Parts: sequence; C-alpha cells; structure tokens
Amino acid sequence: MEQPTRPAAIANWVDADRALDLARMRAQLAPGVRLISPLTDAFDFCGPDEVMAVFESAFALLRDIEIVDLTGADRDWVLHGSNTLAGRNFEEVQWLRLDDDGLTDRITLFIRPAPAAIALLARIGIGLYKRGVMGRSGALASRLARPLAAALGLADRLLMPRLK
Repeated sequence: MEQPTRPAAIANWVDADRALDLARMRAQLAPGVRLISPLTDAFDFCGPDEVMAVFESAFALLRDIEIVDLTGADRDWVLHGSNTLAGRNFEEVQWLRLDDDGLTDRITLFIRPAPAAIALLARIGIGLYKRGVMGRSGALASRLARPLAAALGLADRLLMPRLK
C-alpha cells in the first residue's frame, strides 16, 4: 500500500520534531493554533507562543524522541512517537489537523502509559511557568502530582508485572 503524500507542514513538522528544531516547528503552525492537553480538560494552549512553550518544556524533559509511525490523509495526520521519561517508556500520539492554508491549527496529544502521563504532569508545570504560559498555581498543581506519579510508577514496576 502506498503511503499518502505528506503535506509540507506535516513533513516539516516531523523533521523538525526529530531534530528538536522549535523554530521550524513553529513555522508550521497557524496563527490560531490550539493544543489540546493530554493531561487536563481545564484549559488548552492557544496560539504559536503557548503551543511552542509546551513543546519547549516537553523537549527539556524528553530528549531521545523517536518517531515510529506517521499516517494520515487530507487535513488529519497522526504522528506516533516513543521516548523515555526518567528512564521509563513514554509513548505519544500527536493528532495534527491542517487548516485551509495547509498549516497546523489543532494538535491533540495522547500519552501512554498512565504512569508516564502523570510523571509528565508532575514535571512539566515548572517549565510552563518559566515560559509564561502557566501561572504559579499551575506550577504548584503540577508539583502536587509528584506523589501520585511516584505511586503509579512504583505500582507499574512492582505490581503490574505480577498481575498477568
């Protein structure tokens, strides 16, 4: 089966994501881009500044990004990446939606496994605060997830392998 032709914004996004090239990633975003958080329904990140602050904060935590798959057609593209966070498996899916100009206007993120998602929640808040897209209370809320992240990580390492 032939892979569909990737729009320029998607091809550039994938290459830039692999290279951790924030400027090139930003150039693929529509002015009204919205990033839908994988960690909360309480708010989204809107506009290129906020969206790139999220990726910059994530890249500070996730350094060994590997894009393992890309699929899509027309305006909807899905990027599957794998990584580690604090030495543990971390998988991410980015659902990218293109606007009429061929730029990304919506990014919906999904993260698994649950301990990885909560570990990211526990760590990313301070980076978002430092980059001006989250207030002090948001950074504190993120930090408050640390005990939960530790408990889930422990259960994942010690308990889950024994359940099957």
